[in-house]
Amino acid sequence: MEPTTSNQNKNSNMLKNIIYAMVGVFVALLIFIVGLTVGVTAAKGFGLPGPSPFLPDLSSGTSLAPSNTITSSAGVNLALMNDVLLRLRSQWYGTMPSNDQLTNGALRGMVSSLGDPFTAYVEPKYALILNQDMSGQFEGIGATLKQITSGAIQIVSTFENSPARKGGIQRGDIIDAVNGTKVTGLSVTEVAAMVRGTQGTTVTLSLLRADNPKPISITLTRETINIPLVTSKMVGDGQIAYVSLYDFSQEASTQLGTRIQSLLALHPKAIILDLRDNPGGLLSQAIAVGGIFLKPGVFVIERDNKGNERRDSTTGGGIATDIPMVVLVNGGSASAAEIVAGAIQDYGRAKLIGETTFGKGSVQLPETLPNGGQLRITIQHWYTPKGRGINGVGITPDFVVVRSPADIQAGRDPQLDAAANYLLFGKAPAEASTPTSLQVTATPTP
Repeated sequence: MEPTTSNQNKNSNMLKNIIYAMVGVFVALLIFIVGLTVGVTAAKGFGLPGPSPFLPDLSSGTSLAPSNTITSSAGVNLALMNDVLLRLRSQWYGTMPSNDQLTNGALRGMVSSLGDPFTAYVEPKYALILNQDMSGQFEGIGATLKQITSGAIQIVSTFENSPARKGGIQRGDIIDAVNGTKVTGLSVTEVAAMVRGTQGTTVTLSLLRADNPKPISITLTRETINIPLVTSKMVGDGQIAYVSLYDFSQEASTQLGTRIQSLLALHPKAIILDLRDNPGGLLSQAIAVGGIFLKPGVFVIERDNKGNERRDSTTGGGIATDIPMVVLVNGGSASAAEIVAGAIQDYGRAKLIGETTFGKGSVQLPETLPNGGQLRITIQHWYTPKGRGINGVGITPDFVVVRSPADIQAGRDPQLDAAANYLLFGKAPAEASTPTSLQVTATPTP
């Protein structure tokens, strides 16, 4: 039987995709914990997000090892792929990429065909960045990146005393080129990798700035960057303790707990926990952070595609389970940050103020491959204690308060002000007429 036109088109498209992948045309969808630090940090959470490395319970002894044999039932036509490769090698007018480049391109193409932005193949050099981010230290310029809806890579923030801040990089700058190489079409992780480098070496960024008609060139000397996980201060005329958590990497709960302990010694009337632009991180750290503020109970529910369910709970002993509290969130709050915010909201422990969160409700299992790369596979979706699914939707705060780019530029923080007024005077903030959310795919830190 002759194939239908639809099938012919489908097969043609598949062949094109395979060819493009094999020559490295596919751009990797490197979404991690919504934050990468390239000396620049990518808003993690999301991805590589952020995609957060939430490991499943392997106590049952279930093997995750793949089969060594690929059969036709797997849907991969290896003979066809090899045929295309041979034709390219013998006929293509140009210099063929290396075997590693061809392999990386083919793997990216295969994974991207799933249509899941959080299931991703991460090349070895970019996998190294993810591991560095989780360690809390890297060599680079000390800035946080995000990919905006246009695909451009934008500066989210710079670390205090970092080369980026001292060199004049501003929030909102768009990276046009790194060391003369245009970054159009590259992912946040790829740009972060270009910006990072050995301490003492230099990197030149070409930046597009809203109030400047021409690109700005800034050369910076890379340094060792320690990611500042926790910052704090007293607000509301010294009556409210404010603490901001940058991400959920390995030391998050320890540093946050220590800082809150010192703040409580000042006898504040309330606490504001700032999870804005927090891209997420480790599930274990999310549970530990939740345990600081919540009494024992179900914290997060994880379900796989077969309906199997796992429940993780806080264990008690929290040091701030009763003090009045507000949590600040926005469109950059993703993954583990959403788990914490969702549980706090479900239990009525605190009001959420700000903007709708990112909406990363999936769980990724990171597996190291023989070539040093990493395969991040979505294995589960997670739900709040009340069973709310937030994937692709996000969490709507109890009070929607927008912080505009003009507010940021002028140093105003209406969300923080609203939280302080609510805690001190019980004054509910006026609802924003048009809730907005930050569209982030990943925020690496260069």
